[in-house]
Formats: sequence, C-alpha cells, structure tokens
Amino acid sequence: MDRSPSSSLILSRLKEKQGAYLSGADLAGELSMTRTGIWKHIQTLSAKGYVIESQPRLGYRLVSCPDLLLPEEVLSQLHTTWLGQTYLHHLETGSTNHDAMILAIQGSPHGTIVVAEHQTAGRGRLRRSWDSPKESGIYVSMLFTRPIAANQAAQCPLVMALALTRILRSRYELEATVKWPNDVLVQGRKVSGILAEMQLDQDEVRHVVVGIGINVNQDEGEFAGGFRYPPTSLAIELKRRISRKEVLIAFLEEAEVAFDRFAAQGFSVFLDEFEAVSAIVGKEVTIQAGETTRVGVVRGFTREGALRLISKDTGTEAIIWVGDVSSLAGDFLDREGER
Repeated sequence: MDRSPSSSLILSRLKEKQGAYLSGADLAGELSMTRTGIWKHIQTLSAKGYVIESQPRLGYRLVSCPDLLLPEEVLSQLHTTWLGQTYLHHLETGSTNHDAMILAIQGSPHGTIVVAEHQTAGRGRLRRSWDSPKESGIYVSMLFTRPIAANQAAQCPLVMALALTRILRSRYELEATVKWPNDVLVQGRKVSGILAEMQLDQDEVRHVVVGIGINVNQDEGEFAGGFRYPPTSLAIELKRRISRKEVLIAFLEEAEVAFDRFAAQGFSVFLDEFEAVSAIVGKEVTIQAGETTRVGVVRGFTREGALRLISKDTGTEAIIWVGDVSSLAGDFLDREGER
C-alpha cells in the first residue's frame, strides 16, 4: 500500500480546495516534483477509490472520497498518542485478529491497528463465525504489548465494550448496553462483538489482541438467516447511513483513554459504570460454562470483572469467571447461530 508523504500531501491539498481545481504546476513546484510525478500520485489515489477530475490548464479537482477505512482517511483525523500510529488496512483478509497476532510475533509495536473492509474468516468467541459483509461494518483488531498481568487480559474485552458503549451513548444517543462478557447491544439487539486473544509468558501477558466487529451500515436484508439472537446495525437504529470512519476514529480515541486508565488502575475503576450499562444485571439468565449450566439472577460483577450470580435453585452466590449467556429473560438468545 502506498503511504508516501507526497500522496498524502496531494490528497490534503485537494481536500483543502473543497472541490475547486488545484494547479498541477503549483503542486509540482510545492513538492519539488515533475508534473509526471504528480500525475502518478493522482493515479495511485484514483486506484484507491478517490474520484479526481483532471482538466488542462486548470489542474486537478477532488470530486469524492471512497467509503473506505483507508489510512489517508483515518490517520489525518485520528487524535491518539499511540493507538493506531501503526495502521494496516486490507480490502480483504481472512481475520484481522489472525493478522494482528502474526504482527505481534514479528515485533509490531504497542497500539498497532489492523482493519479490513471484508473478512473471509471472521470469528467470535467459542469458535463461532462473525459475518463480515464488505464495506458495511467495522472489522478492526488492536495489538496491546504493554505488560499486564495474566488475569487482566480477560478484562480487556470488558474495557473495550465499555469504550464503545460510551461512544454510542454520547455521540449517537443510543441506549447501548454490554452483555457480559463481550457483546454490545442496542435495544436488546447485538450491534458488536469482541474477541480477545493473547500470548502468555509464565504469569505475564506478552501481548493481547482485541478484535471488534461493529455493525454500522447493514440493512435488515443483510441479517437474513438464523442468529443466536437478533442483530442490528447503527444505520437500522438511527434510520440513516453512518460514516464508518467517524465511528472508528471516535472508538479508537476512546479506547486509548480507557486502556491507559485500565493498565494504570485496573478494572475496578470501571466497575460502577460497567454495572450501570450492563444488559444483564438484575435479570435472570442461563449461563453455559463448558458442560455446566447455571440459572440465576445476576447481582453484578466483581472488581476483577467476574459475574456474580444468585442461583435460582439455592439462592447462593456463585462467582463465574468464564461463561456464555445462552438465554436472557425477555430476549431470544437461545436460537441457533451466532453473529
């Protein structure tokens, strides 16, 4: 992928003109390039989906930008210190989590981002597949190499789910909630799923990759088929198409702040807020953990992010560290399939 400063500067100058023509001769002089060199960069941008008109004696005019999560589109507006400073974009890949795990082994830095317009082998928890229609959602994985304790790694999806919930509530006024341990819901329907994978070195985590899929511009027709429970998208809930770039940038900025606080202070500082936006606190649930099934009412969560369940049969409290909420009173979580 071409990420040359010249291409980025040309694109920036075209955007500044707001649809007016920009002289090729002026660009060539500014960048100390030949007009042929400028033309080659214009061709590179055009190949990425930018519609650029060319007129003799007038120069170049930017007509439209592609609805893609290109580095040229995201990084120019992303205000983070470390998250996304290394940014890899794919039109198509198998799994962004898989790509990020490989990059981690190769020594890619803390905060590396892998994003794809389409995944052919997207996955969620428990080896379930994640449907990744082309250019409709956000499929992004974040690499964290800052040392954290092994028991903290499992809390990363909770922190990232909370970061997304904040954005959906504050920016889009959606009553987003978190379904422990890794889903974000809107009106009880799944809008996002999160998957964390890690490499352990004795009692310390060498790196954690957190992948997140966000349904942004899918319509109802794209959700045909069986699902574990009803999915939705931001476009469906808001009744309009949403800028995927805007959602991604807002999420990454919030995620950086949340991770820094989490790494410094632990999950306990998020506990009150996490319980306030929980989709299951106070509700009767069925939780599957391996071969064990538990039914009860969720009292809340521990300071480490484990679920506190009051057994329906005995009335005693159990602390559940790992499990899957397979049914939730009032929802339809017992269907086959998964998104």
